[in-house]
Amino acid sequence: MVEIATIEGVGLMVRGASTEQAGASPRKDFPIAERPGYLLHKAGLVLVEDVEKALGSVGMRIRDFFVLAALAGGPELSQQDLSRLLNLDPTTVVTVIDEMERNGHVERRRNPADRRRYNLFLTASGREALATADRVATEVESAFFGGLSADERAALHTTLGVLMAGRWPAAVCSD
Repeated sequence: MVEIATIEGVGLMVRGASTEQAGASPRKDFPIAERPGYLLHKAGLVLVEDVEKALGSVGMRIRDFFVLAALAGGPELSQQDLSRLLNLDPTTVVTVIDEMERNGHVERRRNPADRRRYNLFLTASGREALATADRVATEVESAFFGGLSADERAALHTTLGVLMAGRWPAAVCSD
């Protein structure tokens, strides 16, 4: 592990390669490493693992952070919307929201157009928790993407946006 930053007195740790592995590339007889889909998947897994570990230092899980961040946006989201957006089983979403409601971070309100559904809203406490988690996640992401220039980061963001075009749940899309 390598310490990358300290936020509010909490050291953030991320997994690092051993000294002899730093900068190493996969062997030529390891063809899966040539597949962009695999590389994207593996990079995502590594980043999620690093963020998860860092968030643990402030008593949060990454799925909690994702829920808080999703609810901080403009659209009103239901538990079903969150399930689709975060690729979480609906039962898991109910459990996460129940816990977040008990912690005072999220509030359920009946959807006026469909009384069977609840829209979810961040509370003031939820916004504070999100601010802390966002600082932690930003530090880890900055370290993870630190080998890229600002232009490369912008190009990656644009490329991912192109790949995701038309693949977002309707609840978070413009009409």
